[in-house]
Amino acid sequence: MNRPPPTTPPHPEWDTHPEWDTHPEWDTHLERDTHPKWDSHPQRDTHERDSHLERDTHSERDSHRGARSSGGFVLIATLWTLAAMAVLAAYIDGVASADMERAAAAQAALERELARRSTEATVGYLLSTGRMNHRGLMLEPEQSFSDPEGNRGPDRSMGVIAATGETYAGLGGTRFSIQDENGLVSVNFPLNRSFAAVLSQVGIAPAHIDLIIPRVQDYVDADNDLSLNGAERFDYDQAAPAAGPDPRLELPNPSNWSMVSAPELRRVLGVGDLITPDQWRRLLPLLTMRQTYGHNFNTMRPEILAAVLELAPEAVDSIVTERAQRSVSRLNQIHMLTGTHVDVDPTALEWLPSSLVRISIWHNAGGLRSLAGMVLTPYGDAPWRIDYRYTEPAIDNESSDAGVLQAATPLLQ
Repeated sequence: MNRPPPTTPPHPEWDTHPEWDTHPEWDTHLERDTHPKWDSHPQRDTHERDSHLERDTHSERDSHRGARSSGGFVLIATLWTLAAMAVLAAYIDGVASADMERAAAAQAALERELARRSTEATVGYLLSTGRMNHRGLMLEPEQSFSDPEGNRGPDRSMGVIAATGETYAGLGGTRFSIQDENGLVSVNFPLNRSFAAVLSQVGIAPAHIDLIIPRVQDYVDADNDLSLNGAERFDYDQAAPAAGPDPRLELPNPSNWSMVSAPELRRVLGVGDLITPDQWRRLLPLLTMRQTYGHNFNTMRPEILAAVLELAPEAVDSIVTERAQRSVSRLNQIHMLTGTHVDVDPTALEWLPSSLVRISIWHNAGGLRSLAGMVLTPYGDAPWRIDYRYTEPAIDNESSDAGVLQAATPLLQ
């Protein structure tokens, strides 16, 4: 027989306690939960909505502000980076350009030096292997030699490179000239009247010439005897303190020996103060350190012709015109050309260039001019020998093409 499950009787306190059902606070709470102002208060809803909107707006503004701040920083950093890269690129470009310019300048200088050396070697070869006439080197299509009896054979030259200082075109834009040094005046023989005549020809005052000649004589002679107006070792020692602390201004004691080149004339005491720079420029091409023999009017520079023969410029021009056609080697021939009696020893006349030549080479781009004193030795151990070499500034008009002659040989083209 089925029985219903037993039921637990309710707690007596729950059923009988009156406060559970009627306590005012619970009623109040119930009222609060169901109070209309909490459920439908418009201000609270609006306030909450505005608060949410304001928080959203602030957060969005903060996020935008942060984005703008980070974006501005990135932009500034990028600009600074680009500026630094631009400066670095400009620096690298400047360094590279400077290096390229220096490299180009060095290459051009090397090419000029190679052209100078090639021209010097070619001219030396032609001088040592070719024949000479009264004017200079004969350029022949084939080499020809004298027979055992000394006969020179017929002249089959295509042209001549004159040994009188004319300007010719060389290799690689170079210019060169050849000068027979027997047609110049020696600085090692200052008592020769030709030396004083050349000093006067370039415009040096007679009073200065009277000082220069004895001082040069005391410089090159082998003794210590003092000449009138001259200068010996004691005078050089006295002048050394006045030169100052710069060793470049100090003059050495006189060598009491022959000068090794014409520019050594500057080292003679007091000479540098007696000759102006323009006079130096005109004087040095007329001087040599060689011991010259006789007079060769075929290779003399016009300035020396005028000085030695004491001729007017028009008389000198007549000799220059004559020697371009034939040799000027007789005194009566000079008298007929100039109308002037020449006081020269007839046995001292030369008509062929000597084996002592000076080669001057410079570049048409400017720079220094190189001068070399060459001795032709075709029957020696070498075809030629260089006795001295020095450089001097080239004259401005020497870089132009005016008056430049072309040598009739493919070796110089």
